[in-house]
Amino acid sequence: MINFKRLNVTSFILLCNFVLLSSALHAEENKFFQYLTGTPTSRLVGYTPAELDPRDPNNNVTLKSSSLRADLAALRPAFDGLILYGYNEACTPRIVAIAKELKYRAVVLAIWQPKSMAEVDGVAELALQHQDELAIAVLIGNEGIIFGRYEFEDLQIAESRLRKLIGTEIPCSTSEPLVGYQSEKLLKFGDFLAPNIHPVFDLPEAKAPQAVQWVKTEARKLRDASQKPVIVKETGFPHAGKPIYTQQTQKEFWQNYTTEGLLEKKGENWVSFAVGFEAFDLPWKSEASGLEIEKSWGLLSNDRKPYPAFEIWKSIKTQ
Repeated sequence: MINFKRLNVTSFILLCNFVLLSSALHAEENKFFQYLTGTPTSRLVGYTPAELDPRDPNNNVTLKSSSLRADLAALRPAFDGLILYGYNEACTPRIVAIAKELKYRAVVLAIWQPKSMAEVDGVAELALQHQDELAIAVLIGNEGIIFGRYEFEDLQIAESRLRKLIGTEIPCSTSEPLVGYQSEKLLKFGDFLAPNIHPVFDLPEAKAPQAVQWVKTEARKLRDASQKPVIVKETGFPHAGKPIYTQQTQKEFWQNYTTEGLLEKKGENWVSFAVGFEAFDLPWKSEASGLEIEKSWGLLSNDRKPYPAFEIWKSIKTQ
């Protein structure tokens, strides 16, 4: 223990400089937070391959690398980071390799099923392989607590195993709908929060400007409650499913969402609004849910044709 009473002025200054230098070095080690808060402006997109139906794991094997490359090339004019939803040994390493070739700057790897130690280990290996070339973060699970696919204890077990494999320099979190963060345990889990804040479900009559302000207000509340950085991982308007949702209102949502900037700082913490949701229309999601809305979130169609909302992200100044 340091006896501060016995420190002379010179020693005290040296100690302070050491503490500040240690903090600075630690900040430099977290490339993902640097990516989100530095320049050029970061722009990520929630990505599931356009031609993949992940309900059958074998589809990951048959999905062509040329299809993945076409996806990432179509997205690259507007985005420089990807947020994934799970790990499959036949597909995810190919996505990351192609992303690196196309000069993406960041990839958020994901574990769909925290109970799968094979998935945890695969993500860990991929994170370590690419941590020097890309800004990497990991999401352990997505909406699995709210839908009963796993329990909070499963997140803790997966995080413990992951940390032993990758250390503490790569930030980790989980993702749940807004209602899930009423749990103090979720507020404390991980290095940052990555909520899914959907006015479509929680404020269904709201028009685009009101919906955007609500999303931002809720994100700020989470930042203040957790005293952690917050990345709004999912939000937005679909372009079909109800009369209120059209290609024009989807564009209006993202125009309002991005116009005041993609990063809002408050002290040491911040909220990032740098994620577009989602890359492509995914028809299989409507088949699984029975909701037309679920196949219509794409900024591009499932044959990679951009909707007007894509142009909003494409036009953002990155300096």
